[in-house]
Amino acid sequence: MLIKSLKMLTLVVVCILLIASLVRCAPSDKGEATPVEPTEVVEKETPEEATPVEPTEEAKEETSIVIAISADPAGFNAATNDMGNVKMVMEMSLLGMAEIDPYGNVFPELAAELPTLENGGVVIDEDAGTMDVTWKMRDDVFWADGEPVTADDVAFTWEAITDPEGGVWVQGVDYTDSVEKVDDYTFVVHYNSIYPNYLTQFGGEDVAIWPEHYCDAGQSFVSWDCNREPLSNGPYILEEWDAGDHLTFIRNPTYFEEGKPYIDRIVARIVPEQAVRTTMMIKGDADACFYLTVEMMDELKDKPNTVVSFSPTSRWVMRLIPNLAAKGSVDPKADPHPILSDVRVRQAIRMAIDVDTITEKIIRGDAKPVWTELFRPPYICDIPKPEYDPEGAATLLEDAGWTDEDGDGVRECHGCLNAEEDYPMSMEFMIYAEYGEALELAQQLIAEMLGKIGFDLQLTMEEGGIMWADYESGGIEQRGNFDLDMWDDGYPGIDPTDHLWSYYHSEAGKPDYGYNVGRWSNEDFDALLDGVYTLDEEHRQELFCQMAEILDEELPQILLWSAVDAAAYSTRVEGVKATANDILTWNVADWKVAK
Repeated sequence: MLIKSLKMLTLVVVCILLIASLVRCAPSDKGEATPVEPTEVVEKETPEEATPVEPTEEAKEETSIVIAISADPAGFNAATNDMGNVKMVMEMSLLGMAEIDPYGNVFPELAAELPTLENGGVVIDEDAGTMDVTWKMRDDVFWADGEPVTADDVAFTWEAITDPEGGVWVQGVDYTDSVEKVDDYTFVVHYNSIYPNYLTQFGGEDVAIWPEHYCDAGQSFVSWDCNREPLSNGPYILEEWDAGDHLTFIRNPTYFEEGKPYIDRIVARIVPEQAVRTTMMIKGDADACFYLTVEMMDELKDKPNTVVSFSPTSRWVMRLIPNLAAKGSVDPKADPHPILSDVRVRQAIRMAIDVDTITEKIIRGDAKPVWTELFRPPYICDIPKPEYDPEGAATLLEDAGWTDEDGDGVRECHGCLNAEEDYPMSMEFMIYAEYGEALELAQQLIAEMLGKIGFDLQLTMEEGGIMWADYESGGIEQRGNFDLDMWDDGYPGIDPTDHLWSYYHSEAGKPDYGYNVGRWSNEDFDALLDGVYTLDEEHRQELFCQMAEILDEELPQILLWSAVDAAAYSTRVEGVKATANDILTWNVADWKVAK
C-alpha cells in the first residue's frame, strides 16, 4: 500500500496480511535447471574464528538520530503483520539469510554465500521435479546474549512458522517439504517442486531468523513474547519501548560487521499526524521518514536540510478489494456477498472510476494508472487499459438486475444474482488511516463516481494494523468484516510468484493463510500459478500472461494506480536509500551521522 506489502502471511498477515504494505510513515519466486540469478551478488567474507566481534572504541560523543513513524509497530515479526513499521523495527534488530537491495539484487546476510547451481548449493532432480538447496551460514554472528546464531535457529524458526496451530503462511511454504540441519552452520531445504524465489525465502522484508533458546515455541509464532521483546542479532538492540511515544534502539556492540552500525542510538518517534512529521523533518527534529505522501514530497523536496530519496523501481499499486463473501463471512460459496459476488458488478465499478482524473488531480507526482499485476519487468503482459465508461457501467448493472425503481438514486435488486428482492446497492467502503489525506480524497471521489451510477457507499477509515491483523487478533479482513476496502501493495524484487499466490490462489483465501481476503477462487488460475514453479523463463512468461487475462476478466481485485516509493532524510545523515523491495532500514547498519 504505499504503505502497506502480505503477505501470506498467514498470515499474518497479520498484516496483513505479505507485501504491504505496511504501515507507512505517510499516507503486504520455478525448464532448464538453473535458478533465477540475481543481477548482482554481493558476498561478504567470513572471519576464520567464530568469536563475537569485540565492541569498537566508543566515540567521544554519542551519535543519535530520530525516525518519525506514524504508529507503534504491532511487534517485530513482519511474517505475521504487514505493517511498514513492523518491517522497519525487524530490519533493525533481526537478520535473515539473505536480503534484497533497491535494484533487486540479492546479497547474503546470515548466509556465508548464496547457494547456486554453479557452487553446488542448488541441486535439481529433473525426473522428480524437486529441488534441494544447501545454505552455509556465517559462524561469526551472535545473539545479544552471546549465544551463536546457528542452523538450529533456522530449523526452529521454520517449525514455528509451519506449526499447524500457531504458524503462518510465508513465501515458499507450500513448496517446502522440510528444513534439515546438517551441522551447526549448514542446513538443507528440501522442496517438493522447483521454487524460483528460494534466495529470499528465509529473509527479505518478511522473514527473520528467531532464537531457539530465547523464544517460547509453546506460545506460537504469532503470539510469542519475543515478538515484542526481541533478542537481537542485528545492528540494533531495543532498549526501551514507551507505547504511543517512542522506541529507543542502541547499537549492538557485537554486530558481526566490524565497526557497524555507525550510529549509536536511534529513536523511533511515534507521530500519528502527517503534518507534524513533516514539520519535524523541516525543523530538524526528525532525521528520517518513509512512505511519503505527495503532500510530504512537495513540502520537503526543496528544503535545505532535507533530501527526498526515490526508489529506483515502482511497486505499490492502489487497489480495491471486493469481498465476495457476505460481510462477516469467509465462505463466498455458502454465503456470497449480495452485491460484489457478481462479476458484472465488479466490472461496472471499474468502468465507472476515472483513474486518470484521480492520479492527475489528487495523487499527482509520478503516479500513473495501473490495471494489471504484471506491469513490471521482466514479466510484462499486454492487458489493454480499461475504458472509463460510466454509461456502460450503468448498463451492466441493469443487466445484472440492479435498477433504481423508486427513483431515490440508489439501485435495488430486482432479479439480481445473490440478493433478496429490493435489497439496496448500499455498502461500506473502507480505507486505512496511515496513507493520509490523498487517500481520503481519492476515496471520496471514487464514492462520488460510483454514486452517479447508483451505489450508496458509507465511507469509513481504520488503522492499518487493525485492518490487516491476523484472525485471532480480530483482523478486519481476515475475519471478512468488510464489504469493499482500498489499500496499496505490490511484490518486492523481480518475481511476482509469491505475491500472486498470496492474493489470488484459492488456498490463500483461508483465514491467516494469505491475503486473498476477498475469497476469490478460480481452478484455472490455480493450475496456471502452480505451473510457473519452473526455471523455464519463456514458459513462465506465457503462464503469467494467461493469469493476467483471467484476473482482468474476473476482477478479484480492481487495480487503480501506482505511486512512487519515496523517503525523506536529513542532510546530517548519510547512507539512506529508499527502496520498494524492502523497508527504509534495510541498510540501517550503513547509516552515518555526517561530520
